[in-house]
Amino acid sequence: MQPRFLKGFSGKGATVKDKRRIDAIRDLGLQAIPDGDVFAHITHLASVMLDCPIALLSVVEDDRQWFLGRTGTDLLETPIGDSFCRFCVLSEGPLLIEDARTEPSLADNQLVTGAPFIRSYLGVPIRSDDGLLLGALCAISPEPNAFRREHIVPLAMLGELAEQSLALHARTRALSSANAALQQSSKIFQQAERAVNVGSWRVDGATRRLHWSDQVYAITGLEPGRSVNVADVVQMYHPDDRAMVSKAMADTIDDGKPFMFETTIRRTDGEQRRIRVVGERLDVDGQPDCVAGIILDCTEEHLRNVALKRAAERDRLTGLFNRASFDRRLAAAMQRAESEPVTIALLDLDGFKDVNDTLGHLVGDRVLETIAAQLQMRISPGMFLARWGGDEFALLFPSAMPLEDVTRFLEDLLAEFGDMPPLGSALLRIGATCGVARMTTAAGSEEIMRRADLALYRGKEAGRGSVVCWDQQIEARQSERQKAIAKLRSALNGGHAVAAYQPIVELDTGRVLSVEALLRLRDDDGTILAASDVFAALLDPELSRRVSRVMLDQVVTDGAAILALFGPDTRIGINLSEADLRRGDFVQHLIDVIDDSALSPANITIEVTETMLLDAGGQLRASLAMLDECGFTICLDDFGTGFSSLTHLRAFPIHKVKIDRDFIAAIAEDHQSRLIIQAIVQMGHSLGLRVVVEGVETEEQEIFLRAIGCKHVQGYRYGRPALLADLQARCAAQEPPGDTRRRA
Repeated sequence: MQPRFLKGFSGKGATVKDKRRIDAIRDLGLQAIPDGDVFAHITHLASVMLDCPIALLSVVEDDRQWFLGRTGTDLLETPIGDSFCRFCVLSEGPLLIEDARTEPSLADNQLVTGAPFIRSYLGVPIRSDDGLLLGALCAISPEPNAFRREHIVPLAMLGELAEQSLALHARTRALSSANAALQQSSKIFQQAERAVNVGSWRVDGATRRLHWSDQVYAITGLEPGRSVNVADVVQMYHPDDRAMVSKAMADTIDDGKPFMFETTIRRTDGEQRRIRVVGERLDVDGQPDCVAGIILDCTEEHLRNVALKRAAERDRLTGLFNRASFDRRLAAAMQRAESEPVTIALLDLDGFKDVNDTLGHLVGDRVLETIAAQLQMRISPGMFLARWGGDEFALLFPSAMPLEDVTRFLEDLLAEFGDMPPLGSALLRIGATCGVARMTTAAGSEEIMRRADLALYRGKEAGRGSVVCWDQQIEARQSERQKAIAKLRSALNGGHAVAAYQPIVELDTGRVLSVEALLRLRDDDGTILAASDVFAALLDPELSRRVSRVMLDQVVTDGAAILALFGPDTRIGINLSEADLRRGDFVQHLIDVIDDSALSPANITIEVTETMLLDAGGQLRASLAMLDECGFTICLDDFGTGFSSLTHLRAFPIHKVKIDRDFIAAIAEDHQSRLIIQAIVQMGHSLGLRVVVEGVETEEQEIFLRAIGCKHVQGYRYGRPALLADLQARCAAQEPPGDTRRRA
């Protein structure tokens, strides 16, 4: 189904004033539809499925368009000159408008220049039973390029539901008009006025003989005129409903109680149909004469309702329950929390973003479908599984299930992710992390979800692939994190974030080869705070990106002075976050800023941590490659802290490693730390890498490092981090007369 774009289609010479079409709209009596809610449901579904604020089901007449169903707007109608849907009617097919402001025929439209400020439009035409164009089902957004070709199919499916509802209205209206014209007084025909595809039946009170109209034979698939009895007919009903049908008939015969029910029958050809049966006892001269009624074949209506219910409750991609369904189930459970404990888990996929970035969203969709199917097979009776959104799933556990069993179940579940084969040439792997929360007190659903989300966040911090249960320590850590975020944001907004520089020294000569730029915050009282004081805030992607830009600007500002202090070959280390490297625009900004400064890429070292490389792929991998090609030095920081892998040294353009300070701090008591440092130094030299040991503070540590051949060190023994002015003063005080070489 190919959409027509508005470009090149002005509509000149075409008209919506087709007399047959206008007459058909008026004959349908659409403004008198008794049950218009179904069309509001359809527009609501369109708004949800296409993620847009406004959806309309329009009827396009010769001088106006009005809305049979609407979501997200109070508009009842508009003049035909302002109608977007008329273009859809004229095109007789799907119509996609990517940006109305760029279309000459629409740029001055009142609905574009004023509320609802239409930018993007996607519409599919709506036809009557005989194919006449009535209007359009459309989705509207105030943002440009909000819709794509892939949205046409789901919108068209909802359009078919609207057409079926209109067809049912047309048939009902036609039947009602015919019955009114004939002025039938029989109660059977009064019931038939409100139905389509109905047949009449009657059971004689004296003989218990069953009589059917031809239409009942057609509905049941039996040959017209064939003798039928009540007992045989009951066997056609679904087994679960047979007792109910027999009791309804008996109660009506004995007590005169009317009945109506819906059930499923199996026709003689094996096809299942959904029917609605209405019956009541008819008395003659005060005595029971017969039981009579109608049978309505409501299969299409039933299937439509089932489809609408599924669309409202299920995730379209995975078939799992959706977030709204989970919210309803959780809200009901939380009302009983004091007597029945509520336990939930949020499961978030690790590495899924790299699958989308590297292999594309179609592969990502297949991965989600596969994982959803595996999760569905693994859950036990009583568990409620839903897709919470994106690559996140939610589980509601039975109240009787102990927390230990919940944790064990989730740990086994996560272990199965390790059995999934790697994806693509980059051998990307999908894992998962779980956050669990349990509540035994009454509260809103938002609170238990917040706790599960905090536990999930803690699991991500701790290294992923784990199951973490909420506790007060996590809550306290979150409180500290919020304080740190507030402090860091205040410093950034107030211009109090500055760079301090710590030297990296060549042991043999004592010469400063490079400096590392470290974040410092100047408090209101002049106190200088270290980055460790707000470390939790640096995990926030938005704040970490702001810090990186501030630090970059500071390094560029101080760069010329630093080169003047330590020489033109001096390198300045800048710590970048995962959020920075996943945004190609920041990397290009960094390159452009350095090119326009007194520095060159050869003067800049980009420091990254090993945790950033665990799921590296797509944009992050491309960013590192781009920086390497431009001449920047890539340094792997905190090497040896738990996620070390020689694969990182081979798979990424690493030219320098820094051994974490914890190892050098422990060499006096821990012989293994000595061996680890020695092994890393020797390995780095063998691979042609520059190796820096961080945290050197004592003479004993320096002697050991000299003994194992370590060449580069960083730590308080050679200089604490200092602001540029302090660094200049320190160097001036230490410089002998006539000596231009800078030493630590």
